[in-house]
Amino acid sequence: MKKRNNGVIVAAFGLALTFSVTGCSIFKPNSGSEGSGKGLRGWFETEKSDVSKDAKNTEKVIVKGEKDIRSEADKAMSKVDVKLQNDTESKAQGELSGDWAIQVVLGKKAVGEIPPFIKFSPGERRIYGNNGCNIINGFYTSDSANKTISFRSLATTMRLCAEDNITEAEIGEALGLTVKYSIEQGNDNESILRFYDAGGKEVMELMHRDFHFLDGTWAVAAIDGENVNINGMKVALDVEEKRLHGNTGCNIINGELETDMDAANSISFSKIGMTRMACPDSGWETRMMMALEEAVTAKKVSSNEIEFIGSNGKQVMLLKKTSPIEE
Repeated sequence: MKKRNNGVIVAAFGLALTFSVTGCSIFKPNSGSEGSGKGLRGWFETEKSDVSKDAKNTEKVIVKGEKDIRSEADKAMSKVDVKLQNDTESKAQGELSGDWAIQVVLGKKAVGEIPPFIKFSPGERRIYGNNGCNIINGFYTSDSANKTISFRSLATTMRLCAEDNITEAEIGEALGLTVKYSIEQGNDNESILRFYDAGGKEVMELMHRDFHFLDGTWAVAAIDGENVNINGMKVALDVEEKRLHGNTGCNIINGELETDMDAANSISFSKIGMTRMACPDSGWETRMMMALEEAVTAKKVSSNEIEFIGSNGKQVMLLKKTSPIEE
């Protein structure tokens, strides 16, 4: 039994040797290849070189992908800054510009499925908004010296309202009656706009809800009261488009921004998506995402600083404008 086993081993060894001598070995590189003439060792070195080249090519593709993502994010942030400059110039054209929450209409508290509001766009001489159920838009003419104003070509969508007793019809009627306006400061230093009919009767009261102080690109300066020193950690906010763009210092984020016309400076962020690049785990990225989710109020600290406040009334994030716009 032992002799027969040895014979099989010898025969197998001889067969393998024959393959090697006849040049049929699968390990032999092609003629002229990098490993030619080096036998089995040459094949392994050649394969190692090929794998290294593939890895480098893959790395180049990944790096290019990251650069493309960052480039798109930078473009989005730059677009916000350009838009902010245009909006700032537009606001200088009229005292009515911005968003106004409709509080009272024809002597009734304004009620809607969503808080009714009007937005004035002085550059276009147009208004946009919502009557509590349907979208409204049209044109207006005003004279700040004589405090006269009139609306024309008003149009609304025709969606059926789910709730009863909303003041949708009253808002349309009041805008049609308006011929004059006044602006005064309220108790909380909020601007109050009033519309009057031809007989001097007040037909609508609106309160300024100016969330546009949020517009721009902001560097994250502090989270939960602790200073942040992460290069490139920033957010770009666009109130009109209701968009958030940003960078955690490594990953790109995008999401939605919501404001509440019924509450001053109310803000929330949702549907925040983030790239998944390999990043050093400093913990700041997670803290930044949590702070955005916890924010319920935004306040203007100074011309170049804003803060987000959580539901507990404490600051969750402090931001500083990276490209201040002169006001």
